[in-house]
Amino acid sequence: MRKLIILTLSLFIFTGCSDDFLDTVPESTINDEQLATSAAANAAIINGVYSALRSYGLSVSGNHEDYGHKSILAATDMMSNDMLMTKSSWYGSFYNYLGRQQTNSRSRLAWSIYYPQIKTVNVVLTAVPADAATDDELKKIRGEALALRGYFYFMLARMYGPTYIGNEDELSVPLYTQVTLEGAPRSTVAEVYAVIEKDLLESIQLLEGIPSGGVAAVNQSVAQAFLADVYLEMGKYAEAAPLANAARQNYPLLSKSVWLNGFYDLTLNGDTMWGATITSAQSSFVASFFSHFDNTNADGYAGGLEIYKNIDKNLYNSISDTDYRKTAFVAPGGSTIYPSLPEYANIKFRDPTVDAGDYIYLRSAAMYYIEAEALAKSGNEPGARQVLYDITITRDPSYVLSTNSGTALIDEIILQKRIELWGEGYAWFDMKRLKVPLTRDYPGSNHATFGKFNIPVGDNRFIFQVPQAEIDANPLIDQSPL
Repeated sequence: MRKLIILTLSLFIFTGCSDDFLDTVPESTINDEQLATSAAANAAIINGVYSALRSYGLSVSGNHEDYGHKSILAATDMMSNDMLMTKSSWYGSFYNYLGRQQTNSRSRLAWSIYYPQIKTVNVVLTAVPADAATDDELKKIRGEALALRGYFYFMLARMYGPTYIGNEDELSVPLYTQVTLEGAPRSTVAEVYAVIEKDLLESIQLLEGIPSGGVAAVNQSVAQAFLADVYLEMGKYAEAAPLANAARQNYPLLSKSVWLNGFYDLTLNGDTMWGATITSAQSSFVASFFSHFDNTNADGYAGGLEIYKNIDKNLYNSISDTDYRKTAFVAPGGSTIYPSLPEYANIKFRDPTVDAGDYIYLRSAAMYYIEAEALAKSGNEPGARQVLYDITITRDPSYVLSTNSGTALIDEIILQKRIELWGEGYAWFDMKRLKVPLTRDYPGSNHATFGKFNIPVGDNRFIFQVPQAEIDANPLIDQSPL
């Protein structure tokens, strides 16, 4: 009953917020001329985008996986080698790869989260063109809008299209850079990434010296982090490394106690670059990240219904015994602290507030691995080893500076990245980019039967199909193969 009451109240709150937000578009209470001269109105619209990114039910009605950007990061991780679920329930369609099919409602989850927000930021970018962003207030607004649009297209391109290198002329996603009601055909990978790069470069320039609006808003370091990740995807390694380095400055590496504290509070996690503060009044409770991924929460899906989210056995075994991150998962033989949890269950994500755990979208720790990989691939292996050492020694006191080179060094960097960022939205995207097959059916695998299968590199299943609703509404769309 507690769950039902809280969820019902949350639905009312979010529905009300959504309606209010829709009422602020220019054709209602604010006309085009007023919008173009009102920094406050445009700032309010950008704030509405941030709110939408942590809201329930804006994409797929009644779907408890639909709680915004954090849900997409979690869903893609469920498609990787590194995470498993013990029962078929919410997120099962991602885990078993059926959610990518055009007729499955999950195929429109990301599409319906990001494209409406792209439409919204296009309103702002039309109202605040480049030649109008002459003071800090308008520079901040335009800079945030560009960073968000570039990042949203990056997310869409990686899900609904192939990887960048070698596929530049293949179909990606439709591009909309102006406010329009007309459907567009799918642009090529090169065309989409050109817009992403242009948006992020201009954003970084505009946000130079602009005071941060806090971790709930995109600032220059976040825009730099976005572009560093984009350049890693594009193979522009010489450009990615310094951007990642610049982005992570002024963000401390977490101590052991903070790293193991549950990742639920933005005020505690000093390496958080971008996230969303969640309060009990805003919480959609069961339709939330911690409901699905906090195995210790008896009131959520994971802990309450034993739909546990666990680490892959092979990945767990690859973690050094002296690395404290290994204690973020239940060891073989069980846990004395959480005796009801199965082996390999994650206790990394824990929300002691029960219904007010914050969402962390981006941590500066990710920048160490982007920088290290980019340095290694641009010919600076000593620099790559040092960057990898700088973060790993804070997690594992027995770690020594790597002597690996070539492929072995890249593999070590990616392994440490998988350990550090488990459950944070990187694993599946890196698998695609690095051409790593899905390998869950191996001797001793702990993956559930409905997710225990392998997929070779280059398989169509690594690309989401365009949702059926978009195919029906837009005759210009060409579908990806099943």
